[in-house]
Amino acid sequence: MRHGRAKSARKTLKFYAINGNIKPPYKIILDGNFIVAAIKQKLPITERLQKLLQNESFNLYTIRSALDELNSIPGEYFQQARQFGLDECEIIEREDIPSSMDSRIKNNSTKSSPNDDICALVQDGNTNGWFIVTQDEDLSDKLRGFVNVPQIRLARAVLLLEAPSSATRKDVQYKEKGKQMTGGGTMTQEEKELIQKLKVSEKSSKQQLDNTHATSAVQPRRKRKAKEPNPLSCKKKKTGDRPKVEKKKRVRKRTKGSKEDES
Repeated sequence: MRHGRAKSARKTLKFYAINGNIKPPYKIILDGNFIVAAIKQKLPITERLQKLLQNESFNLYTIRSALDELNSIPGEYFQQARQFGLDECEIIEREDIPSSMDSRIKNNSTKSSPNDDICALVQDGNTNGWFIVTQDEDLSDKLRGFVNVPQIRLARAVLLLEAPSSATRKDVQYKEKGKQMTGGGTMTQEEKELIQKLKVSEKSSKQQLDNTHATSAVQPRRKRKAKEPNPLSCKKKKTGDRPKVEKKKRVRKRTKGSKEDES
């Protein structure tokens, strides 16, 4: 496994361990279509899952309805997949899925679909901590709407652990917000009432402050008096034409010594 995928898998496993209490040994449910795809690509399922789950311990499961579905489809790969489920996985019977049994009674049917059984196992927050390994896109879309359901899929002979869905992240944020409001669940009723009173008083004071700002904004602004212009920036007034003054011609005087030199 490459470093990027291994880092992402560690991050996702840590997320589910903290927020969903899903810890080793992990319980992995293999859907029939995944087993068929792995056999076609000659993928060692157990070894790849061990690497993906950071060498933590895990147990493989499958459901009876998935095995019946594989048995009803002719073909060598489907029979090998069914045999792998019988040999390597612990089988979850229909009677062990209460919601699925109720739906069968309602519909007067003795069988249920694998998708319905898997959804019934992980509803109500997936309290048993199931990992779902499937190639069915319709089932994956349904599971993403549930809370706290890790999914694994096969993409080009590579096992990928999906990041937590948006529904799971929203549920975690909601719970964290509730913990902050209640101090982690350790606040008394008196402390809750005190916080509520403080919130009400803070809201009223904020409203009063907004009202004062609104009234101050309505008051007319005082007009400033016009100031006289800056004398330095103004042009000087012309007083008229000034009389021209003739310059006297300068006459050079010769000294006595200079006259003798000329003679």
